[in-house]
Amino acid sequence: MKNAVKRAFIAAGILGFIALCLWLIYRPAAVECVVAESGLLRNTFTEIGEITPIYETDLYAKTGGKLLETYAVEGAVTAKGDLLFVFDGLDFKLEEDGVLAEIAVLDSQINSLITSLETQKKATLAEAESLKIQIRQAQAEEEKRSADLESMTRLHEHGALSAQDLADSRTAYEQSKVSRELLANQSRLAAIRLSETEAELALLDDRQPAPDAGATAPRQQLLARKDACLTRLSSLRERLGDIEVVAPGAGILRDSPLKAGQIVPPGTKLCSIYQADAYRVDCYILVENTLGVNEGDPVEITLRMRGGDATYRGTISRKSPDAVSKVSRIGVSEKRVKVEVAISIADWVAIGPYWPVEVCFETARAENCLLAPKTALFEDGGDIWKVWVIRDGKARALTVERGIQSPSMVEIKSGLLPGDTIVKNVRASDLSEGKSCRAVI
Repeated sequence: MKNAVKRAFIAAGILGFIALCLWLIYRPAAVECVVAESGLLRNTFTEIGEITPIYETDLYAKTGGKLLETYAVEGAVTAKGDLLFVFDGLDFKLEEDGVLAEIAVLDSQINSLITSLETQKKATLAEAESLKIQIRQAQAEEEKRSADLESMTRLHEHGALSAQDLADSRTAYEQSKVSRELLANQSRLAAIRLSETEAELALLDDRQPAPDAGATAPRQQLLARKDACLTRLSSLRERLGDIEVVAPGAGILRDSPLKAGQIVPPGTKLCSIYQADAYRVDCYILVENTLGVNEGDPVEITLRMRGGDATYRGTISRKSPDAVSKVSRIGVSEKRVKVEVAISIADWVAIGPYWPVEVCFETARAENCLLAPKTALFEDGGDIWKVWVIRDGKARALTVERGIQSPSMVEIKSGLLPGDTIVKNVRASDLSEGKSCRAVI
């Protein structure tokens, strides 16, 4: 009796084990699933931006040289006209003295030339007056000789005067006439010389270029040399004015590492002055991310702080039309587009220029849409997309229409119903149409 009971228990155990094995072999496969639900979908990406002052001025050394004094202190508040840097201008001052001495010598030579011309003018005027008197006398003599010639001609016609006497009278008349004409020519030449002298004096006084360089070479050379000296003097005085660098406006000083005694080449940046009440965020985004990023779009800005992150909102104020080359942190050259983000200073606390921030850009948004994981979709050729759903314990492949996408989720425009059980990862599931499945949420 005991052996029969024992055999019955053993047979029951074997049958139970076989039944368990068969159940484990033929039970429906467990598949990880999610429930299709409606929600908000945003397509975003994040880039590192930099807080930049809107109003900032860079100051550069115009003259260069030895820096005698510097009053620019990093972070100091400055007002318009405050003295910031003083350069050594001794060389410029010595050169200015030399140019002034050269101008004085040229002025002396020009004045000497003017005096000579004025003396020449007076002599020419005296000569012209003397010639006028002589011309009047010669005119009277010519008129007297003409009257004598007419009288002797009548006497000769009546036989009262010999032919020789008539010829002598005619010769005397011709000589008086020639003498008057010579004096008239001399008077005209004197008038021309006087006009030329007056023109020379006028041009010298007005410092005008000579119309005839060959005739007035000394004056031309003197005036040209003086003009060159005046140009040098103007340049020197402008540079002398640049040895003291003052603040062009009010603001806060930054980037001023120079110390007194340093030799500073011309064109060296001295410092920057920015206004602390106006900032923006400058950000460079990849060219492939520019689609959907437009001026006026809102963005989220995150400032990482030890006491906790601070998140703010901004607006894209400008997107550059051109791309520039930027080197990434791993040394790869990338084409990026500059985007400027406007921020309200009233929303910010204790920020400074050139602090790094994270800028989150939104390129697409869909509200109250049906969502599915990206891993749930698979392509069935010809740009036809499907998902596996579990209905009545069976796998079903449904064709769906996709909308916008985020890195992990996809908008389903059609093909699914809210509450459908979707296979989460088709690659990790061995499914076929109608296969028995057990959904694991």
